[in-house]
Amino acid sequence: MTKIAVVGGGLAGLAAAYWATEAGLEVWLLEASQSFGGQARTLSPEAILLEPGEEFFDDTPDTLLKLCAQLGLEPQPLPGIQRVVQQAGRDWVLPPGLNLASGYALHKVGEMPFGPSVRWRLGIERFAAPGAVKDELLGAFFRRRLGSEVWEVLEPYLSATLGGPAEEVSAPAALGRLVALERQGGLLNGSRRLTTEGRWHLVGGMGSLVEALRSRLMPKARLLPNHSVWALTPSPGGWQVHVRGGQLEVGAVLLALPAPQAARVFRPSAPQMTTLLNQFPHQHSAKVYLLYRQAELAAGPSEFFFAQGEGYTSRALKLTYPKEGVALARVQFAGEVARSGDSELSRLAVQDLSKRLQTRARPLAAWVFRQPFSRPQFTQGQARRVTDLERLLVHAPGLFLTGSYLAGLGLANLLEHSRQTTRQALDFLALSTS
Repeated sequence: MTKIAVVGGGLAGLAAAYWATEAGLEVWLLEASQSFGGQARTLSPEAILLEPGEEFFDDTPDTLLKLCAQLGLEPQPLPGIQRVVQQAGRDWVLPPGLNLASGYALHKVGEMPFGPSVRWRLGIERFAAPGAVKDELLGAFFRRRLGSEVWEVLEPYLSATLGGPAEEVSAPAALGRLVALERQGGLLNGSRRLTTEGRWHLVGGMGSLVEALRSRLMPKARLLPNHSVWALTPSPGGWQVHVRGGQLEVGAVLLALPAPQAARVFRPSAPQMTTLLNQFPHQHSAKVYLLYRQAELAAGPSEFFFAQGEGYTSRALKLTYPKEGVALARVQFAGEVARSGDSELSRLAVQDLSKRLQTRARPLAAWVFRQPFSRPQFTQGQARRVTDLERLLVHAPGLFLTGSYLAGLGLANLLEHSRQTTRQALDFLALSTS
């Protein structure tokens, strides 16, 4: 049977369905909500682009860049913006273009106003031996390579990027490319060899990618919004996908859902899978966009990251000027506070912006996007959890899983994992029908 069901219409699911249809399969794409794209969508109230999900992507792996080219989209380099960490009551301006996912501009940390002992340590970093701990915590990794003072400045930026406490993250699981640089002559030497920040965005927002994929799929695949899958069960010909009002018989299933949602799908028929998927930790996240009159905010385009203890509720605040006369602030929350109601999150966002910019200006409008369990946390034991899941899937032929919790940090890794998983599903169906 060359019929495949892709469960989950977010970016990973849409891309998987696209690649499967390009290979000639009969594809059913099932999405629980009324629209496709998941977090990757763009809204444009008052001609201003708002991104509830990720706003940019890296160029490595290059799967997403290639997909954009196939769809006729033209990504642009991410515009530069001053990024500032507030730590210990002091503002630390990060090196322009710093990208800790790749290591770009990390060597420029030595140009920040650290004391002589820190600069001396950075100068000899290349001579430090690689770590002996296989699953080292991110904080321990940075302290060992660059020192505690540097880590304390980078930690708020990393915590905002990771959507949770960076101190609790596994270095190889979250920033594997940095760990690789360590073994190739040191982080700072490796950073000097990188020539571009490697970050891109779409002028029309990430929603333009979702719409391009949906348009390509419309004549080739069965797109089924408002179809929540409540169970999967094996059948002699493959798998039964149970939805309200019936079931679908397919040769393979590709589940492109966050781990907490995937766990619920397996609860009726595969409790062991549910238990394992629930072991992948996730954080809640939320974004609040605030619109102001430009004249009321005396600050240039900037992004601010806050350390714990600085008195801010949010993780990060970004200020831009999307069109003449107005300023747009994006305030980012993570953890339990992100589950607060819209009015409370708006109040906290205004409070943090007022404190940071020393202003009593009131916003003209506010938009709140809450995303429960949306940010996977790559804590210690991530490699073991992935291995355990792969072992369990060996006993479920025709079932394939993809998602950020398996792919790692960022949209580029997500799309690459989706592509590889789709390839595995195609190979399985080719063998099972030959």
